[in-house]
Amino acid sequence: MDLEHLHLFLEVAQYGSFKQVADRHFISQRAVSKQIRQLESELGVTLFQRKANAITLNTQGQFFWAEAQDIVNHYNNAVHELHGLDRLTSQTLQIGYFSIFESHLLKNDVHALSQNYPDVHVTVREESNEHLIKSIHRGSLDIAYSIAYGKTTLPETTGLTVLPVFTGEMVLGLSRDNPLAQQTKINVADLQETPILYYTPESSTFLLESFLASLPQGQQADHVLRVTSIEHMQLLVALNQAVAFYPAGLLENGPADTPDIVYRPFALDSQHYQIVMVYDPQNKNPALHDLLHLKQTN
Repeated sequence: MDLEHLHLFLEVAQYGSFKQVADRHFISQRAVSKQIRQLESELGVTLFQRKANAITLNTQGQFFWAEAQDIVNHYNNAVHELHGLDRLTSQTLQIGYFSIFESHLLKNDVHALSQNYPDVHVTVREESNEHLIKSIHRGSLDIAYSIAYGKTTLPETTGLTVLPVFTGEMVLGLSRDNPLAQQTKINVADLQETPILYYTPESSTFLLESFLASLPQGQQADHVLRVTSIEHMQLLVALNQAVAFYPAGLLENGPADTPDIVYRPFALDSQHYQIVMVYDPQNKNPALHDLLHLKQTN
């Protein structure tokens, strides 16, 4: 299987457009469509629902999306490790994280791990919550940092362990030019006509479902939209074209720390969140137990 076909498949799934992917690679839209059809022919199934103005994954495509992510990630990790064999040590710890906000906690933990256990080699990658859970089950990740907000991070039947490591409240980020910035708290009714953004790098509805689960029963948020870049989200919010929700307590000195955006709490009691570490208790990797020991003793 041509790895380039997988890369294009993942990009089309992410952007929902042959044209957007073609423009990114400076090739024709027809060339992208042809490669996707070659992949579908090789697999013997159709992966997308093609409509006049949109292209979306069908049931087979949604299943293959996770598998393709694993194939590409495994390949990239293998190449990375091949080029770094001269510096590899006896232990390797594979860590995943859900978004840039959890990455700050991850960075501090990896620094502490390196200081206490200098022989441990750490690999890190960013994935959607759903993909993180699958990767831990398959053994391609030892541990993942994710968020529990409005709903549990994983089903109770997974057999994985969830360790809370940080607690805070979700807040709304909006432009200083937005009239809502003058309020001390934001009501859901204030946002009925306003695009609400959330960030996730992969096609995922986890944060959308989490936000909707945090609302009072019967209320809906019809304008909640996903963006694939934190920089794009920040730009739209700063320009007063949208608002977005953020984990308070993890904003300082990060990508969301900008003078053009202010943060206000929701007038709801259900905006509590936790950053959690998810791992398989049956995982015997000594480096994993070293990291957990540090977290539980500090």
